[in-house]
Amino acid sequence: MAKLLNAIWYDRTIRVQLMIAIGIINVIALVIVGVIFVANAHKATRVEMDASVDLAKNFVRVAIQSLSPNTRPEDISKNVDQLSSRLRIGKLRHVRIYMADATGALVQLSPAPSARRDPALPPPAPRWFEALVAPDVAPSTVSVIHSAKTAGSIVMVEMPVLDGPRTWDLGTVVIAGEPSDEVAEVWADLTALGPVVGLINILVLATLYVVLGRLLDPMAHVAKGLSRLEDGDYGTRLTPPRVTELGAIASSFNRLAATLGRTRSENGRLYGQLVTVQEEERREIANELHDEASPCLFGIMANTMSAQRLLEQPTERSSVELGEHLTEILNITDRLKHMNRVMLKKLRPVAVDHVALSELARDLIGELQNRYPHVDITPSLRTRGERYGELVDLTVYRCIQEGVTNAIRHGNARAIRVDLFDKRPKRGARLLHLLIQDDGKGVPPGTSLGFGLTAMRERVHALSGTWQIENVSSKGTLLKIVIPVTAALAKTKAAAPGILDHTEVT
Repeated sequence: MAKLLNAIWYDRTIRVQLMIAIGIINVIALVIVGVIFVANAHKATRVEMDASVDLAKNFVRVAIQSLSPNTRPEDISKNVDQLSSRLRIGKLRHVRIYMADATGALVQLSPAPSARRDPALPPPAPRWFEALVAPDVAPSTVSVIHSAKTAGSIVMVEMPVLDGPRTWDLGTVVIAGEPSDEVAEVWADLTALGPVVGLINILVLATLYVVLGRLLDPMAHVAKGLSRLEDGDYGTRLTPPRVTELGAIASSFNRLAATLGRTRSENGRLYGQLVTVQEEERREIANELHDEASPCLFGIMANTMSAQRLLEQPTERSSVELGEHLTEILNITDRLKHMNRVMLKKLRPVAVDHVALSELARDLIGELQNRYPHVDITPSLRTRGERYGELVDLTVYRCIQEGVTNAIRHGNARAIRVDLFDKRPKRGARLLHLLIQDDGKGVPPGTSLGFGLTAMRERVHALSGTWQIENVSSKGTLLKIVIPVTAALAKTKAAAPGILDHTEVT
């Protein structure tokens, strides 16, 4: 069944599917119209037949009333012949008049059985159509009798034909409806109208096929354009067609291609900056190892060798010198420990996911204050000692680090305020806010974001947060970061389920 549906419908183009749907609707409409047409024709034929039978009855009554009422019994046959002759009409439509003979058999009087069909009439309809349209009209009889055997007035008795014709004194006249002529006229109208309707339907379907092709051609161009975008050709552009809706789609496609092109260029620029920053960090680590670790290791080795030599050749002063060498080794070890701590914090804070976010931020701000003593860094941390998960805490940590460092290095700020607080609205998601405001020179209009701010923005957006930097009316800049805690935790769990196994948010 599925293969049949695919072959008939799903594997077809949109144009063919629309044409199939329109064709099915057209067929259903034609069937409904045909049913209505047959029902109306059936009703109209019945009305026409009833009118024709009533007219024939009146004619028969007039013919009977014209007979002489005082007829001798031996002259009855003359009246019968006279009545038969008066009921013979050459052209009679929709009705047949019969009269019973002496044996009771019906003899058609009007129209004459030998009469030719009027050439002006339409040809007969097929039997199946006549069976659909022709109504069932029961024939009726008019029996003519004398009121007395010898003489008297003529009496007409009308009755339906129940058990076949019956002969009376003067005879029995049978009036039967004949719908074939009326059905033939309906069939002639239908056969004349059918080709016109069929031709109109064919023209409509052909027009729709052409119009749908013209309308759907731009969609094919959109599909080709999407394929080119998939291949990395972000310079692809579509010519907007004149159709309003398709023109809007083409314009949206062009905007999407332009956005993807800009994004690709920005990603390339960021990748270059990332490689540069990585190389700078490696160079910095190599310089620190070369300038700090190497001399310290050399000092440890030199003092250890001196201590070993003193132990091999003890003298009175050897104990004092040995203590001095050991003290120097301890001092060098402290320097190495401090350097190791600084390098670890640069790479990744060890306390992340182990202490509250407020404590982590306070420790970072303290280190920044020690590193830049000429800058007044004021913290306002109101998160009630909570942890928000490793990704959230690390993102806020890096944003504070980068935001404060940028304000000092590029804004020449002398006073910086860091606000970190958690809002719990009555309705809606729980939000974590970070505000960093400085009194520096601000951000000049049109300045592109550097790698640090771009990386900060991408970190925040990855947690479904918002990031905004703006110049303050008085002086300096204001960095606003809002992170939805619930959505950020959900993304954290989806990205790394093991990260939050031991994380609680109260």
